[in-house]
Amino acid sequence: MRDTVETSPLLQYRAQTVVPGRILKMEEAIKNRDFESFARLTCADSNQFHAVCLDTSPPIFYMNDTSHRIISLVEKWNHSEGTPQGTYSSV
Repeated sequence: MRDTVETSPLLQYRAQTVVPGRILKMEEAIKNRDFESFARLTCADSNQFHAVCLDTSPPIFYMNDTSHRIISLVEKWNHSEGTPQGTYSSV
């Protein structure tokens, strides 16, 4: 993660702008037992963490074909149901 801290502008933006608000929204979703919001926030955070890894120089590639297939399956399942039924996280 040292490389990420030193080279990823997205990490800095995420830490300063995205994470504080996302934490509040996640706490609210948990408090209200709002799985739909929780799932959407979790997937968005996972995707953005992956983007931060790719923004690192040199890029960090930690996801494999199985990881991509799982994300695709969860996204398709959620889309077919019209509301989140599952979620995923990269960390």
